[in-house]
This record gives sequence, C-alpha cells and structure tokens, in this order.
Amino acid sequence: MRILIVSQYFWPENFRINDLAVGLIDKGYDVSVLTGLPNYPEGKFYNTYNVFGPKYEIYKKIKIYRSFIIPRGSGGKIQLFLNYLSFAVFGSLRMMFLSKNKYDLVFVHEPSPITVGLPAIVLKKIKKVPIAFWVMDLWPESVEIAGGIKSKFIFDKILSLVKYIYDNSDKILVTSKAFIPSITEKGIDEDKILYLPQWAESVFKSR
Repeated sequence: MRILIVSQYFWPENFRINDLAVGLIDKGYDVSVLTGLPNYPEGKFYNTYNVFGPKYEIYKKIKIYRSFIIPRGSGGKIQLFLNYLSFAVFGSLRMMFLSKNKYDLVFVHEPSPITVGLPAIVLKKIKKVPIAFWVMDLWPESVEIAGGIKSKFIFDKILSLVKYIYDNSDKILVTSKAFIPSITEKGIDEDKILYLPQWAESVFKSR
C-alpha cells in the first residue's frame, strides 16, 4: 500500500507524525511525505535548509517532498498567517507534480493549521485518492481563541473552509472523543469519525 502523508511539519522537526511514518515503513508500507521546509519552533529555517530546498530527501526509507514555505518567524499573527497560507498554496502546487505518482491513501496530519488539508484535496480531485484526516486541533475554535478573532465575517469564512475540508475527507480521525460533537455539529456524519489518540512514549527502557 502506498501512503502519502501531508504534514506541514516533519523530520527534522519533532512531531509524532515522524514516529507514525517510520512505524508504517516498518510494517511494510510504501510511505512518502509532502511537507514544508523545517522552521518550527525557532521560526527560521534549520541549518542546511533555505528557500531553495532541498526539495527531496530520504529519511529511514521515507521519501520526503518539500514545498516552499514562509518561516513562522516570532509567531506573530501576520507571520503565522503567511506561514499557513504559503504551505497551503505551494503545497498544493507541489501536489500537482506529485499526482503523477500512484498513491492508495492520503493521510493528513493536522496539529494546526487545518489548511494543511488543501493540498490533499488537490490530489483527491485529480486522482480520486481517499483522504484520512487526523484532527489534533479543532478549528475554528482554536484560532478564535488563540487569534482573538472578533470579526463574524472572518470567523464564518474559516468555518466554511473547515466544513469544506471535513466534507472532502473520507475518514476523520480524532485524538480526543471530546472533538466529535464539534465535528458533527458541522454537518459531518459520526460514522465517518474514528478515534485515534496520541500514543504515550515508553518511560522504561527494556533491558
């Protein structure tokens, strides 16, 4: 089975999706990743990375395709908006080139932002590849609280985007069962939702 993971964050950035990708490789799956250039949490590109790439790497047999991204900088509202927007736009463009490859599933990792789902939808529209969307942060609730959004117009536009992404996902995976009501309230059938919690790291080393 050929799986394409879409995640704005990936190795050498430290996120659980790295472990999941390696685990899938160990199980015998063919795994590729579409991601950005690493800049989290420092807000600037890691050493050996710049605006020109590298655009392709291999990590533990995982094929990594990187798209251009504007670094998140100090994490201000405008910088984060540009960071999120740049991956959605350039990741979608990169996905058009990746559509020549064959994939059986697109797995979207969404710790935030939810716009990470847009490149996956591009592939689905082109090749009809099913999407599994792993929700780790609820939108628009989280952006309303963290971003202090007061405008109903902006909130409604974000909500429409969230519904669009959920509607185009074949399965929605949630890290907490408390997420389910928020998602079903947006018109999503509960049968489409699966519970996939984050796993704990071992605190004991085997002897």
